[in-house]
Amino acid sequence: MGTRSTTTFINEYDGKPMATCYKQCDGYPSGYGQDLADFLSGKTLVNGFSIGDTIETRFNGMGCLAAAVIAHFKTGIGEYYLTSTGDEQEYNYTVYEKDGKIHLKVVTGDYHDKETLYDGLAEGYDSALIEN
Repeated sequence: MGTRSTTTFINEYDGKPMATCYKQCDGYPSGYGQDLADFLSGKTLVNGFSIGDTIETRFNGMGCLAAAVIAHFKTGIGEYYLTSTGDEQEYNYTVYEKDGKIHLKVVTGDYHDKETLYDGLAEGYDSALIEN
């Protein structure tokens, strides 16, 4: 399917967008949205890391998180790109930090008619609830 989406990563220090990715296909909540939530779930943001910390459990700030997401989803030519901040598609995901935890927001619609489908902890994301 050609369901396009974007993912914007919000800097935890100044609240501004630091990177935005564009996914050309399967960007709907039960596809990419669920994959993104699954990748982020159970991990924490830290400021500095210790011996023994791994990318499977921690991200050293939002920049580390954004780079890890890009590395995870960029598996070949095309499909997953960096794009301009402010780019909006059929589904728009925002990854941000709140109270030391990773949150995910999902918005659908165009610039004038938007609907928030989910806004909460990454590990609380359930695409079945969003799409029904």
